[in-house]
Amino acid sequence: MKKYLSTLFFTLMALHAAIPPTNTITPSVGAYPNGNEELARIDEQIRAILPARIGVSDGYINTLRDPMKMAKPTPTKTGSNLLAPPKLGSTMGILAQPKIIEEPLRLLAIMNKSVFISGKWYKIGESVRDFTLAEIKSNSVLLTGKKDQKLVLFLTKQNNNIKIITK
Repeated sequence: MKKYLSTLFFTLMALHAAIPPTNTITPSVGAYPNGNEELARIDEQIRAILPARIGVSDGYINTLRDPMKMAKPTPTKTGSNLLAPPKLGSTMGILAQPKIIEEPLRLLAIMNKSVFISGKWYKIGESVRDFTLAEIKSNSVLLTGKKDQKLVLFLTKQNNNIKIITK
C-alpha cells in the first residue's frame, strides 16, 4: 500500500511540473511606482526558481529501505529483553544488597553491676551485638566473642564540667 501511495505522489508531482502555470506574472521595471529596481531584481530571482525541478527518480526511491521498519529483537530464553535478577549467592547479589554500617561500640557509663554501651544498659552475661559482656572493671569492660575474640571498651570523659563525688 505504501508503495502505491508513494508512486501516486511522485506521479502527481511529475504532472504538476510538466503543466506550465497559467497565471505567470512578469512585471517590468516600469510597472513599479518610481521605477523601483530592487523589486524588479527580487521578481527576477523568484522567476529563476519557479521552473519545475527534477527530483529523484522513482526507481531509486524504490530501492531504498523503508525507514519505518524496526529491527526485530532477538528472542531470549525467557522471552524477555530484561536481565534476569541476580542470584543470592552470586557476587552481583552481594553488590546489589545495601551494606549496613554499624556505629562502633562506646562505653558511656558504669553503674554498680550494669554498663551503658551505645545507648543501652547491659549486665554480665548479656550479648552486645556479636559479643558477650564478660567482665566489668572500674573504668572498662571486657567483651568476648566467638573464636576467643576479646574486645575491651574504656570509659571516655565527654564532659569535664560534671563531677560526681561519692563518700
